[in-house]
Amino acid sequence: MVFNQIQDNIRPNYNGDSSVIKYLLGVAPNFFPAIGIPALFVLLIPYVLKKNYSGTWLYKKRHLSANLISVIGLIGWEFIQVAGKLRFDWNDILWTLIAAFLFHFIWLLSPQKFKEI
Repeated sequence: MVFNQIQDNIRPNYNGDSSVIKYLLGVAPNFFPAIGIPALFVLLIPYVLKKNYSGTWLYKKRHLSANLISVIGLIGWEFIQVAGKLRFDWNDILWTLIAAFLFHFIWLLSPQKFKEI
């Protein structure tokens, strides 16, 4: 996946002086999953809930449900890093929220036929 490639290979090996590129490489591992995880959940929710739960809010508004699950998980992970040896960063939370809004905007612009499963 893109964010793993950035986190594991590109970011540690970047030797340039550009602070903008360093910043973008720093927030990319939060930005890309905040778009990709809800996209995955949008596809999985109908299969997990099946037809029995097709009238529920979780099913009908699966784009919001998926986005909410993703944001809670990613921001939760950021706060868990405070207790561990990993680095907590408010910029990661900011870019997670920006990506969540971007996912929602993409969903709104998507044709209806792509939203029906």
